Amino acid sequence: MCPLEVRASLAAALLAALLPSVLAAPPAAGAAVPLDAGQGLLDRFRAAFDGGAGEGGPMDDAGCGTSQVREYLEQRPGLSPGTVSTIDDFLAYVSDENTLLSPGGHFRLGWFATGDNAVPSADDDPQDGVPDFVAHIARYLEESWDLAIGEFGFRAPPGGPIDVSFRRMHYYGYTVPVDPGAGTSRIVLHNSYSRFPPNDDPEGNAIGSAKVTAAHEFRHCSQYAGSRWSEGNWTELDATWAEERTFPLVNAYHHYLLGDSPVRRPQLPLDSGPGGTGSYDDAVFAIWLNARWGDAVIRDYWERRATMPDEDPLAAWDGVLAPRGASLAAAWAGFTGWNYVVGKRAVVGMGYADAADYPTGDVFARAESYPARITGTVAHLAATPVELGGFEDLGECLLRLTFDGHEDDGPLSLALHVRDVDGGASLESVGLDRENDAQVVLRTPAGRLASVGIVVGNPARAGEARAWTIDVDTIPGPPLPPRGRLVSIEPNPCNGGTWFDCAMTAGAAVEVDVYDARGRRFRRIFGGHLGPGRHRFHWDGRAEDGRPAPAGTYLAVVTSAGREHARKLTVVR
Repeated sequence: MCPLEVRASLAAALLAALLPSVLAAPPAAGAAVPLDAGQGLLDRFRAAFDGGAGEGGPMDDAGCGTSQVREYLEQRPGLSPGTVSTIDDFLAYVSDENTLLSPGGHFRLGWFATGDNAVPSADDDPQDGVPDFVAHIARYLEESWDLAIGEFGFRAPPGGPIDVSFRRMHYYGYTVPVDPGAGTSRIVLHNSYSRFPPNDDPEGNAIGSAKVTAAHEFRHCSQYAGSRWSEGNWTELDATWAEERTFPLVNAYHHYLLGDSPVRRPQLPLDSGPGGTGSYDDAVFAIWLNARWGDAVIRDYWERRATMPDEDPLAAWDGVLAPRGASLAAAWAGFTGWNYVVGKRAVVGMGYADAADYPTGDVFARAESYPARITGTVAHLAATPVELGGFEDLGECLLRLTFDGHEDDGPLSLALHVRDVDGGASLESVGLDRENDAQVVLRTPAGRLASVGIVVGNPARAGEARAWTIDVDTIPGPPLPPRGRLVSIEPNPCNGGTWFDCAMTAGAAVEVDVYDARGRRFRRIFGGHLGPGRHRFHWDGRAEDGRPAPAGTYLAVVTSAGREHARKLTVVR
């Protein structure tokens, strides 16, 4: 270590004095943490710091270290003096030889130019004496502040500038409390971000990692200012959401979805993470809440946590959603449905904006011959998806689904994803009666169905797995109501204009629209009454305001008699 990297004894003493009182309800005086637990915690800190981030291949990163810091603060009163001394040394503030006040004045960044903790030396403007790495992170932190505090209205950390330092380690970064009474904290970031997992940032992986870590750790500072991290690892879920909301092009959270996320492993409870909470891989929960109810719902939740830190973190969501006429139980089918329509099942404009880039989730059971009976159970805060297929020879008969859910211990949820052979798709929540039963007849003739996904959910916050049964059979189809179908789009892909060929089974009011990849209507092509037969419409490749459509994927939708039929459309430039 460089001789300049002298540990500040005053800061270390202050940290040691503050650590035992940071979190509410610490272990009783004299209560000892089991030896193996304390040793395991110490081993993890050693791996993160003593293991450093040596030269070689891709780094086996340890994610954000804040959750480990919080775990240590909870256990510290019962740990051995030797373990406490070692971990306190790891977390003690390291004096810096250079400092920079960020452009907005909210952060004071300190760094070393030499030694183990040195930052990259590249500097496009040597006159200012600030390496580009430090200057860029100062900007990323200010962008995080402007969005979180200035636009969303989250709680600003009190006091003066937040101290930010850099060190060689396996963490992306971590946040450490400074004054529990005031709610202040400081941030430690990795000193290069040279070998973390890949992301989608157009400026490169290292820059993308630096951006999202700045947003993530600043979010921890704001959380701590309000509720002192009384949510357990739910704080990591929220901070990972902040990464995506602040720097949406990076998509670093995508690699977490490959683990035990609600997308990849829907059968696992949302609170199955360490300590019985969510974690990084559950960030889609906050992304869904944000997409469904807007930024204000996230802000209102954290203000409620600041004033009611002892409330169950999931119960707090019900408290925030109630004034919005909703609850987690009532909306659970929507969340589990979004988690199902991802990966190879993704449909443009449906569910998550990045759904096509998500991994395709597990399926509990499949059926391809009918009648069929499927039985199973669903854990609390989880879902069990069922897939139906094999409809090619069923002709004009209709598919009937009969759901029988266990009526005790509260409501279940049911989401239905239907895709037809022409590429049209729908996702809807199915209402269950008081006994958790329902019967649904799909109006599209079975022979025209490509797939049907049935997602059984259990929104209970605790309890045993709940039993359910699904019976699937067919019934004769009645005369079809007036229906509009998009037969073809030519040319597709198109550069400029293209033609939509629509077929009507009977006369009806019809709307023909083009939607963009985020599900927003881009252009209305036709609105009025059409008779039976074929009809052609031309789209000139422009939006409502006349501007040319940017290259990308769109959705052409024909709506008639309350039913939609859609096809993908690609614009190239």
